[in-house]
Amino acid sequence: MRNITGQAVVGDDLFGRTYELKRLWEKLEQGEHILMLAPRRVGKSSLMQELNRAPRKNWDVFYVDVQHGEGPADCIAAILASLATDHRYRSYFDAVPFSNAIKTVFGTISSVNVDIVTLRFDLKRAIGREWGHAADQLQARLGSGPDAGSKLLIIVDELPVLIARMLRDPEGRRNTELLLSRLRQWRQAPDMRGRVHTLVGGSVGLEGILRRAGLSALAIDLSPFHLESWSRSIATDFLNELGRSYDFCLGADIVGRILDLLGDPVPYHVQLFFSALRDDCRGDLSAVSMERIDRCFTERLAGVGGTAHLDHYAKRLEIALDAHEHETAQNILDRVCRHQDGVTLDDFKDIEQRNAQSFRSALRDLQADGYVQEQGDRLKFRSNLLREWWQRHYGRRIAS
Repeated sequence: MRNITGQAVVGDDLFGRTYELKRLWEKLEQGEHILMLAPRRVGKSSLMQELNRAPRKNWDVFYVDVQHGEGPADCIAAILASLATDHRYRSYFDAVPFSNAIKTVFGTISSVNVDIVTLRFDLKRAIGREWGHAADQLQARLGSGPDAGSKLLIIVDELPVLIARMLRDPEGRRNTELLLSRLRQWRQAPDMRGRVHTLVGGSVGLEGILRRAGLSALAIDLSPFHLESWSRSIATDFLNELGRSYDFCLGADIVGRILDLLGDPVPYHVQLFFSALRDDCRGDLSAVSMERIDRCFTERLAGVGGTAHLDHYAKRLEIALDAHEHETAQNILDRVCRHQDGVTLDDFKDIEQRNAQSFRSALRDLQADGYVQEQGDRLKFRSNLLREWWQRHYGRRIAS
């Protein structure tokens, strides 16, 4: 097994998610459309890409990442481009009355190699402002499909990021409503029911973004699928398996210390810790000690070295929240990060009194996106690694 950090993991490298994959396929076989809900870095994209890599019999699966898109045309172009990489769907589109510009782009596709990035760009330019028409034409054709006995799953990753970006545009709300309505229309169309399925996920919560925009009803038909961090036992098994693969087997006390320091065993954070410790010891198992583990956590993960891996937690708040809620969320996290066991909910009364709606909305999103959790009457960071990093890089700056 390989320890791949920073990229989605699939196949033999995807660890401890057998049950989740089974449940996803069960829900899809039942005809459900899925909204994947999960804290950051627990492996949403890995699960999505594993569905794409190893589909069940009679399923065609296409993975689409729209995080860099700016509007509806990007989303439709990304879906069209992904489908066009399969020669069966590409030839199937010949009968679709797309515009001449779109058909011209399809005509330039090589039967051997398809540059998906260029294809998406060319299709977006060809679609232009007529994205709604292109979506209608695609829907009209997908209801039957190139193979009558197969089912189609379209996975749309990072849709919440696209929606959040669209809503920041002066005309964004209208375009967002139109795009979400069109996607919902696909899910509810009689000729596509049981034939075409969607799975939506992202690194920010779609529910919170739509709630603030008053558009929640447009995603109410999506079935929630909650993906959690590993359990401590699975994280232990992972570290043991990884140790055998890299000839860097860690004792039970060492593994226990690693997981104690991390707090929440987020898969990506467990991978980072193993990689950082192995590099710090230069692969020499005899160099491992409790002191080195603590230093590795403090300097390599929670220190400046961890910024590349953890700074997205701060950046995503800027994307997902409006100005008032962003400030409120920062104030909440600033107070919570100062103590490993968190603070009482009473400690936020002054913030709540200033703007109760903003406080409740920001707190709800911070909990849903995996930053904090309630334990009894206290609010604390789910991840001790994130708490330590936040305190060092954001808490002091905000407090000052």
